[in-house]
Amino acid sequence: MLDFEGSRNEFLNLLAEMGEEPAFVARARAPELALDGLLQSCLAKRDELLRWPQFHFSILASRVQRDWSRLSRWMKGSDAVRRLENLDAELSLPQSPRPSWIVRDRSALQRFVESGTRFNIHWQDFLECLDLEAVNRPRHDFNRYYVIEKACAFGSERFCQDFIPLDMIDHPFLIRRFPPLQLPELA
Repeated sequence: MLDFEGSRNEFLNLLAEMGEEPAFVARARAPELALDGLLQSCLAKRDELLRWPQFHFSILASRVQRDWSRLSRWMKGSDAVRRLENLDAELSLPQSPRPSWIVRDRSALQRFVESGTRFNIHWQDFLECLDLEAVNRPRHDFNRYYVIEKACAFGSERFCQDFIPLDMIDHPFLIRRFPPLQLPELA
């Protein structure tokens, strides 16, 4: 089958040709796949929870024709208009619904802020309740076994000198990655 004259490198190449990969390669890929899956799941849930705030924001934007300064008298803080401009970039829908002629600027603003506040509460709850074991187990295993598996594959630990252990994923990481909406404060 295999003779003992070949090098480890030839053996690793043979494994690759046969569709197999060394354990250390799979070990390095697993944390990335787990994190990508978690981030995609969070993004999908965030998009789902943002539907109503986006709807209310679109009505507000259409109502004031994106002239956010029209709303400044009903908001506190000098950065309120800037917050709405930032939200415009984050929440814009391709096609805005037509606002009802009954809806006034202030009530549209209030509906959006209330909807955004509910989103922030539900989003925070969602992130804090996530079980991070599925994403942290591959990271833990990578930190524990990667160097050993790579050293065994290459027959030397010198190929592992640049190893950097992975940090565990925690809820603050997810909140930084997917922050709550920065809503203006109503006066």
